Amino acid sequence: MRIALVATVVLCGVQIPGAGAVEPATQSLLSSRGCCAATAGTGNKIITHRGKTHVTWLDSTEHGFFAVVRTLDRATGTWSPTYTLGKAPDDHGRPAMTIDGQGYLHLVYGAHQNRIPYRRSLRPNDASAWSQIEYFGGRLSYPTLVCGPDNALYLTGRFGWDGVRLYVRPPGGEWRDRGLIIKRLADCSSYAAFHEGLAWGPDHQTLHLSCQFFQGKSNNSLYWGTVQSINYMRTRDFGRSWERADGTPIALPATATTMDVLAAGEGFDPKPGLRNTGAIVVDSRGRPYVLYYRNSPTQPGQVFLVRSDRRGRWRSLPLQAAMDRVAPDWALVDCRAGFTITADDRLCMALTLAPIKHPEARWDGKPLDRYFHEPAYWQNFFPKARRVVWVESLDAGASFAKIDVLPYDPHTAHLQASIEMPTGFNQIPAAERPSLLYHTGVSHNPDGRLIDNDVFFVRVRGPH
Repeated sequence: MRIALVATVVLCGVQIPGAGAVEPATQSLLSSRGCCAATAGTGNKIITHRGKTHVTWLDSTEHGFFAVVRTLDRATGTWSPTYTLGKAPDDHGRPAMTIDGQGYLHLVYGAHQNRIPYRRSLRPNDASAWSQIEYFGGRLSYPTLVCGPDNALYLTGRFGWDGVRLYVRPPGGEWRDRGLIIKRLADCSSYAAFHEGLAWGPDHQTLHLSCQFFQGKSNNSLYWGTVQSINYMRTRDFGRSWERADGTPIALPATATTMDVLAAGEGFDPKPGLRNTGAIVVDSRGRPYVLYYRNSPTQPGQVFLVRSDRRGRWRSLPLQAAMDRVAPDWALVDCRAGFTITADDRLCMALTLAPIKHPEARWDGKPLDRYFHEPAYWQNFFPKARRVVWVESLDAGASFAKIDVLPYDPHTAHLQASIEMPTGFNQIPAAERPSLLYHTGVSHNPDGRLIDNDVFFVRVRGPH
């Protein structure tokens, strides 16, 4: 166990370019040992339940990478010590957390092409003591974890280059492998990655999934990620069968062409630049919303929010038009773990932006090398150029407002924002806003240096 210093300040909500309401927020420094991916990943990292908020992230020390957790007593504003859950193999071992109907916390971490360590809190709503580590699966990365109505756990994760695998843990039982539910395309034999997100419908029976596909047809790894798409499917029988939004059955394993295709592209110079990283929510009427963006040399950082109706028809909502008004010279470069919804259907987004006209911007994606991901890759080398902007909608995406909850400081980077997300039994109550986790410093570490990033928790005041 390691105890970290906590500093708490009230943010004044200094505005970045564009008009926006100023919302005071309480910010706490949780750690000064965050790694370069301390708050990254698609899995949920914040759970609020009965007066407590539990927060998990990834620290790094001279001894390696460690998944850790702390708890906020919301009534007193005091934080617990830092509790170490276990060691991760590298900075991809980002934790994901959920809570069951009895209040027990469940957490996975440390997964990067290997087995997944799983732990359960020994007491309800208490992160100070955990069960022994239970390993399951193999070759898994980027886990997403939710809890079903009977307290069964559902986990999806990237299974090597092959696709996405589903695991289910019945109450009191062991993890069971349901096999591949998504596979790569047959003509894509090169490097492949899959980032998916899960969201329950209001009935807590229908499980919705969005996935970002990152595939390649060339055997040369220099060309990875030339085939990209954003896709959707759902299950109404807890993962045994899957279908499109209009109810059309999907033969398993699903592919980027058999699921609902929300966006797709293929190319090398430039690459399609499509990113979603599992950003999905479902409103009280059972309608899924999927958030994604596309970066191209001519139109960097174009953001898209689409919603399906009950007949499975997808509609594009005017989010980009709103961004053109409030941040006309900025491009979206990250939305992972940055999308959530409250009990009264307030859509909340924590979007990471970079300046389109930055003097070092290379929206053409040059130089091309094996680490090239998209036309926005340049901004990894200039972390202080990025901003996190809070955008929300109260009318199902018909209009949007920008709420300034983080101070604008050109000398400080706001990186890898992770917003509190519903995972089954945790909800963001009506008339409240979710909490936010992020880190400063750097988010790119190709040399493997020891990174000491500050990790911050932001408690955002509700709208009333």
